[in-house]
Amino acid sequence: MASNILQASIKSLFVKEPFLTHSDIAKKLKKDKAKVSGYLEAMVDYGELEVKRAGNSKLYFLNKKRGAHG
Repeated sequence: MASNILQASIKSLFVKEPFLTHSDIAKKLKKDKAKVSGYLEAMVDYGELEVKRAGNSKLYFLNKKRGAHG
């Protein structure tokens, strides 16, 4: 159950900002970066988020094919 809440919280952040780094997300949610990173990677694997590299950072954004309801 906690994982669903964290996933919903992560998705809700993309309403105001089109893309975020895992550090941005961890700060906004006040969660451990390692824990957030794991959730982000799982959400990418499930197709809920997409990721692109920008230098040393990864930018995460909602998968447009699945939308916010995915």
